Amino acid sequence: MARVMEGVRTINSFLRTLIAIVVLGGIGAGGYYGYTTYNAKELDIQKKDKALRDQERALAMTTSRLQQTEADLANKIAELQAKDKEIAALNASIKKLELALRYLKIDHRVARFTAVDQTKDETTGEISSLIEFVELNDEGHPIDTPRQFRIHGDTVYIDGWVVKFEDKYIEQADLERGTSLLLFKRIFGSGQKPDDGLPLDEVGSAPRAYARGGRMSDFERKIWDDFWNIANDAERAKQLGIRAAHGGAPFMKVEKGKSYRILLRASGDPTIVPEAGER
Repeated sequence: MARVMEGVRTINSFLRTLIAIVVLGGIGAGGYYGYTTYNAKELDIQKKDKALRDQERALAMTTSRLQQTEADLANKIAELQAKDKEIAALNASIKKLELALRYLKIDHRVARFTAVDQTKDETTGEISSLIEFVELNDEGHPIDTPRQFRIHGDTVYIDGWVVKFEDKYIEQADLERGTSLLLFKRIFGSGQKPDDGLPLDEVGSAPRAYARGGRMSDFERKIWDDFWNIANDAERAKQLGIRAAHGGAPFMKVEKGKSYRILLRASGDPTIVPEAGER
């Protein structure tokens, strides 16, 4: 009997514990439910506040990346602008160089001569040529009355003084030194000595190249009046911007009835080229 009673007490104790657990669990669940129900608005605010903070952090990171991108873009734009300036400067230099080269290669028409007649002495075999010579302006028009000279031989030499200036003056189209200068002195043939040549200029007079209604500049007069002293004085020539000063006598074997032009390159010596045949 005592053992039965002990079992009953054990069962009662278990049931009481179980009931207490159930009751406490209900109370706890009810309390949690009551707590969450009562604080639902605050919990929702906290949840939204956390979401907002997360969004703010994401926005801050995005803003930072955007600022970095803008900074990188600004650097790239600055680099491109610098490159554009370099390219513009390079293009300007190229154009300046092209213009300078064009100036250096400009040919000025300075004279024309024609083999009006040509004869050969059957006894001696000597050839003589009647040459008509006239100086021209840049448009190719005569600036004086054509003159005729009888020379010995069929090769014509046009002797003159040449002044060539430093390239920088020609490249800059300097008013006084923007092209070479040429002063015709005499004409002679292959059958003559140079000293026996016929004068193309008149001693003491201004070169015909300046008989254009204007006047020779003081600078040019200084050069022609003291030509050989300047040619022999490197320091003085340098002070005047002169690269070279010397005599020159281009020549051409001529054919009867054919005309030839004498050209003077801005940076160089005179050359002779044949014309198409008309005078």
